Amino acid sequence: MTEYTDYYKTLSLSQLYKIIEESEKYNPIAVKTAEQEINHRQNNEANFNDTKSIIEDQKKQNDTRLRNKKNQEEKLKQGAFTFLETISPIQNGIQTPERIIRLITILFGIIAVFKIYDDFWFLQFMLTDGLDNWDLSMLLYLVELIILPITVILFWQRKKTGWILLALLLTSTAVSAINHFLSSINRKPSDFSGIDNLFPEISPMAYVTAFLFCSTSLWLICKKSVSSIFKVSEQTVFLAVSLTIIAQLIIILFIT
Repeated sequence: MTEYTDYYKTLSLSQLYKIIEESEKYNPIAVKTAEQEINHRQNNEANFNDTKSIIEDQKKQNDTRLRNKKNQEEKLKQGAFTFLETISPIQNGIQTPERIIRLITILFGIIAVFKIYDDFWFLQFMLTDGLDNWDLSMLLYLVELIILPITVILFWQRKKTGWILLALLLTSTAVSAINHFLSSINRKPSDFSGIDNLFPEISPMAYVTAFLFCSTSLWLICKKSVSSIFKVSEQTVFLAVSLTIIAQLIIILFIT
């Protein structure tokens, strides 16, 4: 640091360069100080430019990340909207049979997801317990757990197999609900309160509700305007329902 340092800091670069160009007019210390000041400013400017460049790069990266995130959110929103619009049964311009198919798919899709969620802990136990310990009842339970989701998917895809499976499930459940309703109204309390508390009685209205829900759904999918979409003939509708009723009655009367 010299006696010229503070003063030279106030000069412009052109004034400092002029001192160097006309160095013969100035004290060598003054010229040296001018050179140091120029170098100092150039270094500061370089550092400033480097820092500015780093900040700008970081800003560009952040902007890119935010833009990509926003684009992904928009794609997810658009995808969700498109999906909901596709399955929505209340869109304008959709014919009644299509509304019925979408409504049935939504309702039983929700039931299937809830059932898997509710039984997920037992499913985990079955899978971790090992296949060697499985018996017929566990295999039947697994089939019962996955049959509804498969049925819903096939029904949504307008597959004939999906219609038949759903008709079988609805008919079987409706007949079973009637049987459980009759059993519940004829049930008498046992002499052991502990057993009654362990196996509480289900309200008969629950079975009535199940019967009405299944029978209404069955009636809707058996309508000719709906079954024809699945290429199901009236004869197939009759056979699917009647044979399931007969099979369920045989199970109730002679097996259970």
